[in-house]
This record gives sequence, structure tokens and C-alpha cells, in this order.
Amino acid sequence: MPVFELAALVRLLLEQGCRCEAGSLANVRSDRQAYYERWLKNRDGFVTMQGGNIDYIGIEEVVRMGPFFDVHCLVANDFVADNDDNAHNLLDASPYYQLKNGKATNLGWSGGVLSTYLAKDAKLNQAIAQSITREEVKRLKVKAHDYCCIIETCVWDPAGLASVFGIIDLMAMHTRKLLKQVHFGENADR
Repeated sequence: MPVFELAALVRLLLEQGCRCEAGSLANVRSDRQAYYERWLKNRDGFVTMQGGNIDYIGIEEVVRMGPFFDVHCLVANDFVADNDDNAHNLLDASPYYQLKNGKATNLGWSGGVLSTYLAKDAKLNQAIAQSITREEVKRLKVKAHDYCCIIETCVWDPAGLASVFGIIDLMAMHTRKLLKQVHFGENADR
């Protein structure tokens, strides 16, 4: 099976002005490793982002109808929990659309409160509409998990992920903005 070329993804993201490097679990907070390893501790590795809206990009090789890669972009947050229905009602989102002559019509977002924020972003929706026939865009979705929100997609290669990274980053920006406005819990470390 092909291995995802992590070095190529890092190079492509650096060329776009993103500060990043190949990740190591040693760089992940020790109290979060058990929660994040599902997305980060795969054969194909992960990328640590320094700055920006995404904290980590996990790559996982999958074989269904030929080899492709699941991508998990983590937006870390100390108060999000997978078993909290409020987190899902707030953060879960996925695009919906109809295709007519290869063009997206009736493009919108379904899911939680985040979908309202994503639907209002004209730049994001224009980028999605222009790229909707690409597999990387068709499979975009956002889900709440333990201590993070995950933006998921599927790609064939590093160039495919790099080409839609701007869309994913906009989605992560809205996720972070929403999480700053909502009070989920208290810091127990005080």
C-alpha cells in the first residue's frame, strides 16, 4: 500500500505560508495523547501546525475502492466532549448541495450551530462551490470529539490536501470563533 508522503504535504503547506512540521506524539500534551492518538498515531503520520486555526493534521490510509487517505484536522479545545450532546449540537456540520451541469446549486450547511456560521461565510461557500466536484471537498464534515473538534475529508495525495487546505482552515477559524463564544466548562486544574 502506498504511504502518504508527509514530507511533501509539509513542503506544500510551507509554500502556502503555513508554519508546520512532521508531528511527534512527544509534542502533544501528555494528558491529550490518549484522546488524540486515534487520529494521529497512524502509519502515515501527522503534521503539527504552529499557529493558525488547526493544531494537528492526522493522515490515515484506507482501502475501499482503491487506496485513499482519511484526513483528520484537529482543533484542540479543553472543554469539548464526544459524549456531550451539546457539543454535537454546537459543532457538527456538513455541506449539502445539488449538482446541476457540474455546478453546485442550493449549497448550504446542515448540523449544529456551527453550520449557521459556515453558511454565512461567502468566501468559504464560493470556494466550496468552485471545487465541489473534487473528492476532497465532497467529503468535508465537522464533528465534536473528546478535547477537540475534527474537520474530516478524504484525499488521494498531498497535493489534493494542500489544494483544499484554505477551505479547511476557514472552517477551523469559524470553529475557534464559536468555541470562544460558548462556555462549556471550568478548568479543574485551579
